Parts: sequence; structure tokens; C-alpha cells
Amino acid sequence: MLIKAGVDGKQTVFLFSDNQIKEESFVEDINMILNTGDVPNIFPADEKADVIEKMQTVARVEVSINPVRITTVMKFNLNT
Repeated sequence: MLIKAGVDGKQTVFLFSDNQIKEESFVEDINMILNTGDVPNIFPADEKADVIEKMQTVARVEVSINPVRITTVMKFNLNT
């Protein structure tokens, strides 16, 4: 879902209700995404590097950011 919304630019809605919560850690992960845009260790290092590279390309095209740093990409994601 995160890759489709971020890299592919597909508008996405994520809805869940309290009866869908299987583990408390799930709510903590969603809270981290909403507050910081990041969940520690959600992707292995190689996948994370691939996602960051793809998002840097998207950010360059969308808002002409160059050079793109990870913090700039995170701000871009939070503002779009």
C-alpha cells in the first residue's frame, strides 16, 4: 500500500476499524506513519534503499527538487 501510494502515485484511502486490530503493535505502526511518515524496520535495508531511490525520482519530477535528500523526500511525502 505504501509503495502504491508513494512511488506509483495512486491515490489511496486506508480505513480500518477497531475490530480489525489483531495486535497493539499494528496501531503503533499506523500512528508512526501518521505522525512521522516512517515506521522503523518496516522494510529490509535493500528494499528501503530501492523505495528511497524511486521516491527521489518522483520528488524530482513533481517539484523539481535537486539534489534530493531523504529529509526532503520525507517532507515531500507529508505535504502531498
